[in-house]
Amino acid sequence: MRNRIFIIVLLLINYAIAQEKLLISENNDLRLFETYLSLNSGGNIFPTIYNEGLIYASNHENNNYKLLYSDLKSESQKIKIGSKYSLGAVTIFKNEIYFTGITRKLSTSGTNNFTIYKGIIEDFKVKKIKRLPVCSLNFSYTYPTISKDGSKMLVVTNERGRLHLLEFIRNKDNQWEKGEVVYISHPEFEIINPTFYNENTIYFASNTYEGEITGVVYTSDNEGNNKISEVIREQGSFNIYKIERNNLAWGIPIKQDMFNSDFDELGVVFINENSGYLNSFRYSNTDNIYYFELKE
Repeated sequence: MRNRIFIIVLLLINYAIAQEKLLISENNDLRLFETYLSLNSGGNIFPTIYNEGLIYASNHENNNYKLLYSDLKSESQKIKIGSKYSLGAVTIFKNEIYFTGITRKLSTSGTNNFTIYKGIIEDFKVKKIKRLPVCSLNFSYTYPTISKDGSKMLVVTNERGRLHLLEFIRNKDNQWEKGEVVYISHPEFEIINPTFYNENTIYFASNTYEGEITGVVYTSDNEGNNKISEVIREQGSFNIYKIERNNLAWGIPIKQDMFNSDFDELGVVFINENSGYLNSFRYSNTDNIYYFELKE
C-alpha cells in the first residue's frame, strides 16, 4: 500500500514538473518559454492552432518535412494529407483545411506553380482535396491563413510580379473571390507565414528592410533625366512585422522588436490577446516553436 501511494505521489510530482513553464528569455514586453516540442525535437516550423494543440511541419529525424499534430504533452501524431501537400503552414476553419501544393496542370508558360488546396480534416486525415479555382495557374500562391470567423483568407502571391499579401473573400455561395492587396514586398525579399491577429491587424515574417544597400538601378525618362527605380539591398534575417488597417487602408509594416532577435524569426501565432507561439531559430541551432506571454 505504501509503495502504491509513493508511486502515485511521484507521478504527480513528475507531471507537475512537466507542466511547469520553463522561462528561457525575457524582455520588457514578453516572456518566452520552452514547449514540449522545443524540449523534445527540432526542425519544427509553421504552427497552426488546432483543437488543444498545434499542427506544424517538421523534418525532425527526417530529410523531408511532414505535417504533425501535437497536444504539447506527448508524442506527436502524423497528419495524413497525401502527396499534394508541398510546404509551409496549413490553416484551419472548423473542418476546412487549406495548404500549399503544386498545380497538376501547367501554366500558359509550361510551368507548375504553387497553389492553394482545400480539404476536409477528420481524425487527423485530410480528405476531399481540391484546388481553389480563385488561384490562377499562371501564378504562385503560398502560406494561406484564415480569419477567425472564416470570412477572409490571406495568401502570398506573385500575381503582380513582386511577392505580396493578397486577401481572398468568402462570398455568399461559400466560394473564394479576390479582395484587396494588403502589402507589396520589395524586390527579391520574401513574405512568409502571415497570420490574422484580428480583422484589422496582420503579422508576418519577412527579410525585407534588412542589410546594406548593394546597388541602385536607374531609369531614364523621355527628357534624359535619370531616376532611381530600384534599390538593391543585402538580405538579412527574417523578422516579425505587424501591419494594421486604419480608415479602410492598410498601413506600412512595422517591425515588432519584442519578437525579434539576431536570428530568423519565422512566424507568430496568437492564442489570445496575451499569449501565443513564436517560431524561431534562436536556440539549439534549429527552428523550433516556443510559447510566449505578453506583459501587461
